[in-house]
Amino acid sequence: MGTIKLLLADDHLIIRDGIKLMLKKNSELEIVTEANNGKEVIDYLTKNPNTIDVVLMDINMMEMNGIEATQFITEHFKNVNVLALTMHAEETYIINMLKAGALGYILKESGINELVSAIKSVAAGQKYYSNEVSVTMINSLMNEDKPKLSGLSERETEVLSHIAGGSTNKEVGDILCISGRTVETHRRNILAKLEVRNTAEMIRYAIENDLVA
Repeated sequence: MGTIKLLLADDHLIIRDGIKLMLKKNSELEIVTEANNGKEVIDYLTKNPNTIDVVLMDINMMEMNGIEATQFITEHFKNVNVLALTMHAEETYIINMLKAGALGYILKESGINELVSAIKSVAAGQKYYSNEVSVTMINSLMNEDKPKLSGLSERETEVLSHIAGGSTNKEVGDILCISGRTVETHRRNILAKLEVRNTAEMIRYAIENDLVA
């Protein structure tokens, strides 16, 4: 493979400038153009087909986000591969981005060597995930068989876990760095969502679903 042609999509100019500076000395890579959002990416690829090998794609961007843009690219530009380059390590972002068709996913805190490795892998049609992303994906797969928690948020699940483990509201608040009043609000919301009458029933639910901390 010759020089890998890149399109850099990020809505922060300072981030784009930093990435360009990092990659400038690598003769194997060339940033052909930049985009401020997903729509600009699509517009460029539509007007300039077959000029880009890899899009370095941020996720949170105005007008069209990275997930929407990646899905469009996957469907309409088969010769272009997407590498997500983002600050988001949360499972929801990772899963949605990969479902949209991104071949790679690394974090902005990654070093230059990892970024270059990721770009080369994705350009060759291979998948590449940073260590943090891999761990998140493995944990997600391990939790797939667990029962759905009746719409509980991640924070509510944490609160339920600690309460079931015997922690008081104050202790839960100290562990999660939130106030006791906030913990009590979460407790009430949990009772309502689980449709249980009291803390004892709530704890039994947690034990039955293997949520005890």
